Amino acid sequence: MFKLTREASDYEIEQICRLLNQRLGFNYTIQKKYLVQSRLNKRLIELNLDNYQAYLDLLAKDPSEFNRLVSLVTTNVTSFFRESYQFQILRQELLSDLIAINRGTKKVRCWSAGCSSGEEAYTLAIVMNEALGEGWDLRVLASDVSIVKLQEGMAGEYHRERIAGIPKNLRDKYFTQLKRDPNFYKVKSKLREQINFQKINLVERMDIPESVRFDLILCRNVFIYLSRQAQEKVVQGFDHFLKRGGYLFLGLSESLNFADPRWIPCKRSIYRKK
Repeated sequence: MFKLTREASDYEIEQICRLLNQRLGFNYTIQKKYLVQSRLNKRLIELNLDNYQAYLDLLAKDPSEFNRLVSLVTTNVTSFFRESYQFQILRQELLSDLIAINRGTKKVRCWSAGCSSGEEAYTLAIVMNEALGEGWDLRVLASDVSIVKLQEGMAGEYHRERIAGIPKNLRDKYFTQLKRDPNFYKVKSKLREQINFQKINLVERMDIPESVRFDLILCRNVFIYLSRQAQEKVVQGFDHFLKRGGYLFLGLSESLNFADPRWIPCKRSIYRKK
């Protein structure tokens, strides 16, 4: 069996962290050595690379490997209706306002930023569809830096254990059991067509048409990875693309930890643009 000839040095881990920090605005340091090494050792063996310098050389000459690196060293913990408190607040307190604002056009635009494998984006679309009813034009942008996770989201196929938390009536309405493997369920085409999956690096240029404005942006459990400077840059981008009076949702363990008069705190980790 192929094995690594030596463990990663501190310098090599620092180089990998520096690459992630520069490209993605992360705040990784040598303290992440165990995490990085535990996630990457198997990848090096898959590539028949016996040391981390060889992997750094590969990253320098093969841009596609960076996508794999991102998928491996970020946690990507997600699920349908995760942090359900916020979806409850959305349904019970915020949606009536969004409906009133958009009643004339009957268009609602949302963004799931850092969508991972798509569960959050599909959850958001389900919640919005149930509240809006027929006749509304709903679109959800689902973005992430990981091509691997975006491909999972676009496929829209999930093991039955991953959809177990969805109420049965919604499961029957929005998913269909696969004949080729009854353990998997696929998002029905009507729902999938409302989601646009796109690779977007939030700390670089947000590749979104200039005319687009969102009613709601979910960026949950992304800031935990970012430096303060990167957080401020991302929030500036959100301010640009969010409608006046629109809402920004962060993860329940996250907040805007810097003074910013553009945002009004509403509920836990929920902000409204002035």
